[in-house]
Amino acid sequence: MTSIKTENSKWLLVYTKAREEKRAKKNLENQGFETFLPMIAYEKIRQPKSFSLEPMFPRYLFIIINAERDNWAHIKSTRGVSHLVVFGDKFAEVPNSVVAFLKTRVDDNDIVKQKVTRQEFLKGDKLVIKKGILKGKEATFLSTTGKQRVRILLKLMNKLIIAEVPGHDVGGRKAIIETFKL
Repeated sequence: MTSIKTENSKWLLVYTKAREEKRAKKNLENQGFETFLPMIAYEKIRQPKSFSLEPMFPRYLFIIINAERDNWAHIKSTRGVSHLVVFGDKFAEVPNSVVAFLKTRVDDNDIVKQKVTRQEFLKGDKLVIKKGILKGKEATFLSTTGKQRVRILLKLMNKLIIAEVPGHDVGGRKAIIETFKL
């Protein structure tokens, strides 16, 4: 019962159980369906060169179904699957062009790597202090004052004050994450 893209086949949306997208994909493929689960590899900010893998569309995956030929009634009872997405009494069809576009963005393993670059803070950059006694406070970067310290502007007790803190308390460099655009 292999689902091969034909004239009567359509890309549909499957809504999965929470955090079970990979399980649903594997079980649907074991039943002979063609699926597509685009993933994003995010670089961990605190551990550069280390990535976490997350679905591009949490709780959703794409599946090809030929409603005339495929036995799609078992999809709902597949482990990891919650249900096929419907609007009224019609399946939520995904245009071929959308799936084709997404496939141009991913590698052979259906993964897109989120590009993260790091650069020095510039005067006026907003930041959140990562460590130390001021952890969690929002501030504005003013300047570096030496190899190890930075000058910031923050609001404490309804007053703006300038403070010098260790550079590692603000993270040293800002991470800029390339946004994924559809």
